[in-house]
Amino acid sequence: MKQIISASRRTDIPAHYLDHLISCIHQGFAEVTNPYSGRKTVVDLKPENVHTIVLWSKNFEHFLCKNNFFDDYNLYFLFTINDLPYLEPSLPSLTKRLIQVGKLTDFYDPERVAWRFDPIVFDHNGPVSTINSYISIGKEIARFGVRRSIFSFMDMYGKVKARNSKFRLNLIDPPRQTKIQYASELAQAAADIGLSLESCSEDIGKIDGIKPAACIDGGLLSGLTGESAPLAKDKGQRLHCNCTVSRDIGSYRDMPCPHGCLYCYANPQIAVTEGDDRCSG
Repeated sequence: MKQIISASRRTDIPAHYLDHLISCIHQGFAEVTNPYSGRKTVVDLKPENVHTIVLWSKNFEHFLCKNNFFDDYNLYFLFTINDLPYLEPSLPSLTKRLIQVGKLTDFYDPERVAWRFDPIVFDHNGPVSTINSYISIGKEIARFGVRRSIFSFMDMYGKVKARNSKFRLNLIDPPRQTKIQYASELAQAAADIGLSLESCSEDIGKIDGIKPAACIDGGLLSGLTGESAPLAKDKGQRLHCNCTVSRDIGSYRDMPCPHGCLYCYANPQIAVTEGDDRCSG
């Protein structure tokens, strides 16, 4: 069976390493180092062996300039859009990113685009990621025909704790009940807008209007393409992750992310500006 390619949970390939991905496509494979064992493997990228490439990004500007390089592939887009400028210092404005959603849905079926409202951030004063922010972004997303929204709460990993202290962010991991209350309000907001709502890797129990997410969903990708995709659960992900099995071609070590998001659990470069060959306009 053809495999699903994840590009990538580990870094923002469409924004910062797209030319590397295009080079791998030309050669027909990507060499990937396992982030835990250090073992190198070769991932086949020949179109006849790839079911779908799932592209994760906070900025699809570069991709929209070069999407013709992917004409031989089925694509699915996981677009993370928040309104947290002081925590996401190197992203384009929210307005520009919403324009990108419109361009993606001009090129591709809106059913191939999902919006990640991720992560939901709290500080000592309450939610930094407000329900009103979800509503204002969600209304624009829905205007382009996108209907799938996914959320998760910030995890206080060691790297996040270090930045939280260094930059005096006062971010917190709220109690489970606080998360459940917030998620319930989010579900009502999603229903009012006409969006579906899924929780990514969250232990919040059953809440009306929310289903556990499989961000990479083999069943969904099978339906979109008319060709069977892998359906087995990806055992390499977190406990409450429901994603189906895929091959991730990113790297924490070799592809640090220049977005510099202060809540990031991966390996961001802090306060680094963009400097690749993006098209003008």
